[in-house]
Amino acid sequence: MDFKKLSAFLQENGLPAFRLKQVRDAVYKNFASSWDEVSALPAPLREQLKHKFRLHTVEEAATLVSKKGDAIKFAFELKDGHKIETVLLNLLPEKWSLCVSTQVGCPVRCPFCATGRKGLKRNLSPDEITDQFLAAAAYLKKTRGQKIGSVIFMGMGEPFYNYESMAEAIRTMSDPEMIGLGQRHISVSTAGHVPGIRRFAKEFPQCNLAISLHASEDAMRNDLVPLNITYPLSQLAKALNDYIFSTRRRVFVEYVLLEGLNSSRSQANRLSSWLRSVAAPKYFTVNLIPYNRTGARFKAPERDRVKVFAGLMEEYGFEVTVRKSLGEDIAGACGQLAGK
Repeated sequence: MDFKKLSAFLQENGLPAFRLKQVRDAVYKNFASSWDEVSALPAPLREQLKHKFRLHTVEEAATLVSKKGDAIKFAFELKDGHKIETVLLNLLPEKWSLCVSTQVGCPVRCPFCATGRKGLKRNLSPDEITDQFLAAAAYLKKTRGQKIGSVIFMGMGEPFYNYESMAEAIRTMSDPEMIGLGQRHISVSTAGHVPGIRRFAKEFPQCNLAISLHASEDAMRNDLVPLNITYPLSQLAKALNDYIFSTRRRVFVEYVLLEGLNSSRSQANRLSSWLRSVAAPKYFTVNLIPYNRTGARFKAPERDRVKVFAGLMEEYGFEVTVRKSLGEDIAGACGQLAGK
């Protein structure tokens, strides 16, 4: 919703300034999804605004709920007909995280990722990012009486290629006068956009940073994460070292395990060595993600191999988690979002 245009409209029509606050509270605090739900406004004014202003920039096209009920995927249609996907994940009892998109498609083109294979269509506006939160929050409130506890910028797109929109969305989400989510509950995942990491460290030191690494040698990473050709591992290591030095924050390392490529004992050793070249193990949480099917040529390692890889990283001194593939049955797991 464009509150600047709404403010101008209210002024032009001689309406009191508090009407703007009533709309803002209805949208950001009560998650109103239609003008009819903005009950603080007189009915004639609601009717007038209904024909002049669209409350949200995204429209729910489809909603899929996983069999276990722990993942909810939304397909949102934008004004120009493009579609994006957003996923609610129930990682802990009554603790919901929202995975938001920042672009239609993705320019990085990782071959194991369904989004990357689409290529980039366009960037999302700040409102198109924020409205994913508002629509998902409204759904969760109405269907389960629960709230979103954290946001992860890990959906479709590379957030740092759409930095300005991402930054404005974070400010809206964390503003106490708007959504009021603490920045410690906001995470941004990048494929290794070095200038973005440096800017993020200065502007959002309280937010969490995640790196989609997937390989710890340039030759392999050039294939798996083509952004590495522009920002190779040596540049990424320096940026991460500077980030950790300036923020004293832990970095989350996302590592998709691919059978026959990056899941061997030697690759675990390489990963440990590279991370230690950046900073001490205490500054990293390694999040292992067994490959989720996306129609590509890759496959996930057997469970025992995943366990061995995780055990080795723990022996090397790192905190390790193995990602639960929530929502795989609705193509809502990591790497599966394709805006279908």
